[in-house]
Amino acid sequence: MNWFSILVLLAIVAVSAVWMPRILAVFAGTPLLRICGAILFVASVFVAFTAIGGGVTLATGMDKFPAEWLTGTPFRSYLIPGLILAVVVGGSAAAAAMTMLRKSSNGTIVSILAGGILLGWLLGERVILPPVAFVPQFWWLESGYIVIGLMMVVPALVVRFAEHTRPR
Repeated sequence: MNWFSILVLLAIVAVSAVWMPRILAVFAGTPLLRICGAILFVASVFVAFTAIGGGVTLATGMDKFPAEWLTGTPFRSYLIPGLILAVVVGGSAAAAAMTMLRKSSNGTIVSILAGGILLGWLLGERVILPPVAFVPQFWWLESGYIVIGLMMVVPALVVRFAEHTRPR
C-alpha cells in the first residue's frame, strides 16, 4: 500500500503546484486572503485525493478492516462506507477545490460545506463504530484529519468575512 500513498502524495503536490497561480489570482487582495486561499485549496485537494482513494480501497476490500467492527452498525460490509467516503467526503472536497478555481466567494461556501462533511464523517465514525475500532496507533491520523477539516472551514470563514467587510 505504500506505493499507493506515494502516488496520492505526488498527485496532491502536482495538482497544488499547477493550480496555485490561479488560486492566488482568485484570492487576490491582501496577503491574508492569498494565504487563506492557498490553505483552502491544498487542504481540499488533499482531502479529495485521500478520501476518494481511501473510499475506493475500503469499498473494494483492498484495505482490510475486521468485519466485527461493523457489528451494531447499519452496515454489513465496508462497501457503503467506502462509497460514502469516496463520493460524499472526497467528492465534496473535489467540488470545493474546483469551485475555488473559479470564484473565491463560491469556493469558500463549498469549502465550508466540504470541511463540515469531513468533520461530520469523523464524528460519525466515533458514534457508529465500537471503541475497539479506534486503535491507539491511528489517533494521529484522526487528529490530522480534524485539523485538515478545520483548515477547510476556518480560512473560508476568514475569507468570507474579509470579502463582506471590504469597502466596495
